[in-house]
Amino acid sequence: MFRDNLKEQIEYKGMIIKELAAKTGISKRTIDTYVDSRAVIPNAEIAVKLAEALDTSVEYLVKGSEQKSTQNIPHADIKNYVKYKRIIDDLNSISQEYLPAVEAMIHAAAKKLP
Repeated sequence: MFRDNLKEQIEYKGMIIKELAAKTGISKRTIDTYVDSRAVIPNAEIAVKLAEALDTSVEYLVKGSEQKSTQNIPHADIKNYVKYKRIIDDLNSISQEYLPAVEAMIHAAAKKLP
């Protein structure tokens, strides 16, 4: 669970591990051990540094609950954001002249859902 929550929060913040390492003073190699298949769990001191750098709580990283964020975004919304981040990024890069047509297509498709 720690591994998944950490990876999700890194992605949600739009960071890469190298940035997180620089922000926390924890080596990239060490952080890699927390997010790769080994799924090592850090000691409390490191978990606090990671949580602070990611604007969340240690409890959230460990249990997936009680996220502490300045934006107060619920966990379910973070999962949706991560899921649709690529689409949002693409929408942000669309020329303003095409945006009304894309928006109309999205709304039309949503209305066809059961």
